[in-house]
Amino acid sequence: MFAPCPATPAPPVAGEPAAVHVRTPIPGPASEALRARHGRFQDARTVHYYQDARRSVGNYAVDVDGNTLLDLYGHIAALPVGYNHPDLLAAWRSGRFDWAAGYRPALGVAPSAEWVDVVEHTLMRIAPAGMAQVMTVTTGAEAVENAIKAAFIRLAARRRGGAPASPAELRACMLNQQAEANRFKIISFDGGFHGRSLGALSATRSKAIHKLDFPAFDWPVVAFPYQQFPLDAFAAENAARTAAALERVGALCISHPDEIAAVIVEPIQGEGGDRHASPEFFRALRALTRRHGVALIVDEVQTGAGGTGAWWAHSAWGLDHPPDLVTFSKKMQLGGYYMSSELVAAEPLRIFNTFLGDPLRGAQLEVIVEVIERDHLLETTRITGNYLLSCLYELSGRHPGLLSGARASGTFAAIDVRDGATRDQIVSRARQRGLELGGSGDRSIRFRPALILEPRHVAEAMDILEASLGA
Repeated sequence: MFAPCPATPAPPVAGEPAAVHVRTPIPGPASEALRARHGRFQDARTVHYYQDARRSVGNYAVDVDGNTLLDLYGHIAALPVGYNHPDLLAAWRSGRFDWAAGYRPALGVAPSAEWVDVVEHTLMRIAPAGMAQVMTVTTGAEAVENAIKAAFIRLAARRRGGAPASPAELRACMLNQQAEANRFKIISFDGGFHGRSLGALSATRSKAIHKLDFPAFDWPVVAFPYQQFPLDAFAAENAARTAAALERVGALCISHPDEIAAVIVEPIQGEGGDRHASPEFFRALRALTRRHGVALIVDEVQTGAGGTGAWWAHSAWGLDHPPDLVTFSKKMQLGGYYMSSELVAAEPLRIFNTFLGDPLRGAQLEVIVEVIERDHLLETTRITGNYLLSCLYELSGRHPGLLSGARASGTFAAIDVRDGATRDQIVSRARQRGLELGGSGDRSIRFRPALILEPRHVAEAMDILEASLGA
């Protein structure tokens, strides 16, 4: 048994299953039959199980074999208020989403009036401090790709002194021979994940399989100053990594004058092993980038929208000046980035595509934000995250040769396993017992639940996880 569960302000979700219930192996025969059908036309090897979309409620996923799983993976951190939240279903049935359901518009050409409400009253209501503009797209990779382009546009405009591009530059760009722009660079960190489109991949450094066989820009990489836990036991090592990273970023800015367009960094490296850096590092990085005229892109695709107990993870850093760009997707339901006004291109159509987001997902986000605020889900996430971390500490104390390095910001949490093979076994065995988790990095287990997760769910998850360790 773990410590007693604290109370949270969140009300229970109507219709949520009482507990995990496992009827068959996971994936079961119905899932495997669907995989065989699916796999004829689309690669289905990565599918964990096939979901019964209508019967899944709250924190519990129900699969097509009738198994009920406690989902702490959340469709890779993309589930803000759980499955089939009553407010979302009621909004759909009431006709609230009708304006977005009949067709998908080109939002840069002929948006509806309701889209302006979404932008003004929802997207900008939860915007990070200091952000004056928002660009919407569809996915996290698109968000990063276009944030990088915005940084390039700003650097090029500064180098020209505000003058328009010359005829020679216009001819050269059509031949992929822009002498100036081809020297532009983005600094990223080892272990970082920023998406799978070609520009974003050049800044992605988490797994080789993501990058193998794809051409990439020759952009510099810096060792990420990850913190080892517990912090008091590794203070010297953590400080040394922070100093080395800052020194390296500064040296790159000096050695490539007026060529570094941006530094891109995640508040917590999600795919790279749930690696945290200190607020002191991020404050110094912001000061350094401002000193060199380099944009700071904070990639909050995975950390944004409440999982750390705040709308934006970087709000905990105590920055003197906000980032230049903040990317988002996942729990936000659509992709995009916030930016300062100076990052808006002087000419229209510089950053553009057909859809520029998804109005239906924006309409859903309106309801999601209302639920988060009404039900105090950020506070719930902080309380639940503290309880989850205490349970992970207790679990690693019981299994010191197997588990270590428990860490969390809200319910954005992880724990290390002694090696990757053992981690994979534990995650698989937990799923067989009805607990859906994910791997992170080489040997970490990550937790990415919905914001409606409560300590009582954590207690159930810890019992299942401990049983999986015992196996």
